[in-house]
Amino acid sequence: MSTYPVRSHLPLYGLQVFECAARHLSFTLAADELCVSQGAVSKQIAQLEERLGHPLFLRGTRCLSLTPAAECLLPFVREGLARMGEGLCALQALAHEKAISIKVPSCASRWLLRRLQAFEGDEVEVRGSHSHGIDFSRESFDLAIVYQSSQARYPHSQPLFRERLTPICAPAFAQKHGLFERRIEDLPLLPLLHASTDRRDWRNWFATFLGTPWQPQGGQLFDTLDLAMNAALQGFGLSLGDPTIVAEELESGTLVAPFDLVLGTDHEYALLVRPDNQRAGVTRISHWLQDCHPSS
Repeated sequence: MSTYPVRSHLPLYGLQVFECAARHLSFTLAADELCVSQGAVSKQIAQLEERLGHPLFLRGTRCLSLTPAAECLLPFVREGLARMGEGLCALQALAHEKAISIKVPSCASRWLLRRLQAFEGDEVEVRGSHSHGIDFSRESFDLAIVYQSSQARYPHSQPLFRERLTPICAPAFAQKHGLFERRIEDLPLLPLLHASTDRRDWRNWFATFLGTPWQPQGGQLFDTLDLAMNAALQGFGLSLGDPTIVAEELESGTLVAPFDLVLGTDHEYALLVRPDNQRAGVTRISHWLQDCHPSS
């Protein structure tokens, strides 16, 4: 009879196969669960029995049963495997905790991602959302960028930049329609892209800069400003866009702003930190985002 194996040489896979076969009382079902052949299960059990010096199964013509040695061993194996599983779950949770999570409206995600490219240190997980707000009591994010009215701000929010809107489009679209030579009175006749079904962005823009009320006349509808700006980038029409968000595209020339008229709205993008935050990394990112683009 061999002696009990030292801990550094425990046949962990063999013990896992043993637990599975004991639970099913079938090598065939254990093989299905473990995605191996029945022969591989039989081999693992035989090797384990030889190593332990005890038979573990009584092999009948159509069924298996546990030997007294197996019945003695099984509860300890199950407990050990369960504890190792808990340890792996705890390790995964620890790795997940290291990532600092940020919720951001999809329209501002490109602004955030460009600034995080230069951030060194903690791992950051960014999740875009159609939602413009945050409820830390129900959502587990460490930080959030919110779109809010400057007249009804979230408590403790830190403004990042005010929303501004100006017509933007692809260079080929501007050239095709001669936009650099057109008057703004001609814009309602062009293919306009709308970031909401009520067309409120264009409605407010025209109300500010046109002398006569604008009557909506079709145009493609989207449910976010980000989708409308992406459609403009692909040449589908003329959208309103925020020069702060698409600054890189305007600088590279993949987007153009044919008119100098920029509407400043009463909304802004602001940063919120989880109220019970105790992580130094969250504070570092918060300061980074505020310092790299102060509120205007």
